[in-house]
Amino acid sequence: MGNCQASQSFRPRLSRKRAMEWHIIENWPAYFGAAFFLYWLTVLVVLINDQRNPTRTLAWLIILTFLPLFGLVLYFFLGRNWKKIAEQNGLHERLHGLAAPRLSAVHEGYATESKKARAWAAKHGWAALTALIEQAEGGPPLPAWDAQILASGAEKFARLKLDLAGAKQTVNIQYFIWERDALTAELTAILHERIAAGVEVRILNDFIGCLPYSKAELKQLAAVGAKVHFDVRQIGKANYRNHRKIVVIDGVLAYTGGINVAQKYIDGGSRYPAWRDTHVCFAGPAVTELQKLFALRWYEATNENLFSERFFPDVYPEGKCSVPAQVAATSVEDKWESARRAHVLAISQARQRVWVQSPYFVPDDQIYEAMVNAALAGIDVRLMMTGWPDKKTAWYAAHTYFGPLLEAGGRIFLYTKGFFHAKTMTIDGMLLAIGTMNLDIRSLELHKELMVWFLDEDLTREHESIFQADLSHCEEYSLDRLRSLSRLAVFRNSALRLASNLL
Repeated sequence: MGNCQASQSFRPRLSRKRAMEWHIIENWPAYFGAAFFLYWLTVLVVLINDQRNPTRTLAWLIILTFLPLFGLVLYFFLGRNWKKIAEQNGLHERLHGLAAPRLSAVHEGYATESKKARAWAAKHGWAALTALIEQAEGGPPLPAWDAQILASGAEKFARLKLDLAGAKQTVNIQYFIWERDALTAELTAILHERIAAGVEVRILNDFIGCLPYSKAELKQLAAVGAKVHFDVRQIGKANYRNHRKIVVIDGVLAYTGGINVAQKYIDGGSRYPAWRDTHVCFAGPAVTELQKLFALRWYEATNENLFSERFFPDVYPEGKCSVPAQVAATSVEDKWESARRAHVLAISQARQRVWVQSPYFVPDDQIYEAMVNAALAGIDVRLMMTGWPDKKTAWYAAHTYFGPLLEAGGRIFLYTKGFFHAKTMTIDGMLLAIGTMNLDIRSLELHKELMVWFLDEDLTREHESIFQADLSHCEEYSLDRLRSLSRLAVFRNSALRLASNLL
């Protein structure tokens, strides 16, 4: 008894704080387990509340469980549900309230033309498509006057330079990429002259897309009066880019499509022997919808409200030829993603042919299944994509989608004359879509994109002729070629497909 008391007297008396520290050290596995369980439970609740695709939710749960620190950083940049965040912040309601009064005046002024377009769509079986875009975007089919398909950078910039030089009041420009070379020098000189003549020039380029290139010319324009800003600068949105290309001149003439501002979009640059791309320009009331997309992004970037008659006139000068058009847009914040949904619906309702052009092919499940189903139903489904890859990840991942589409009866063509960058789709010789949206996960789910849908047989058949001319510069990809790939190549392609879908 005495010895026991003596041995205890040698143990130092610890303060309450030190005792607690020793207790934590001795029992750290239990505390770590409890902390990790709370972390995992929080992650699970957040992911479930996001109400996203179950496969995507499971993928994020695995990453955040086994790579917690790296996973949290990755989730911050790639995984946040911006649709839900936008809804909680009331973003859509604020922007709708900003735009609605001015847009309503334009829509009411051309209600008769919109009614005729809806009747045409109903007669030919496309009422659901026009209704989907109108319900999602608030934009009815409106007249596009003198629409012109521009099937090369040379053709686009030759006309654009003339139209910019003729601008009288306003020029609104938005691009994903604006490099610095001989072409940009010409455009800078034209805009400089127009600013001196009193024309208001606004330029809104994507921050990340333009990051590698000199801003000297844009700074020169800003110095003489242009308003130059860069879109999507928030660090948390670095993965979500503004991929749209829009030019609106005097509120009555618009350009959009796949062509950015750089000399390589004309001649292929040092990397490619040629560059094949598609743009479209048109005048008239349909310009309203492209102007709206620019004005909404401009407001978010600068807080300047452009929804006035100066930018959205009540009456547009009439052109020689009128075709109905609707603009479908998509972004990571959008509730309805009308550009993506319009593709799914149009392909699903096709009765004769679906001809698609996209530089990349890593589609979402809905578009892919619609294409496979159409091919199985005997519809002429053709995909044309680049045969000169610029992004190896997307190129290899695309091959994993080839098999079922080819087996179902679809056809795949690889453009080999140079880099292929057009984003178009024609349906049954009646519908034509031209815009900025690639058929890959980034465009379909992450980027800000747009497609202009033209409801017109003549314009659609004109583009089908362009598609057929492109076939002369393509190699048809066969099932035999796909099956000849080595096991290592098949594994590589499948692994990269998983990476593409994770984004």
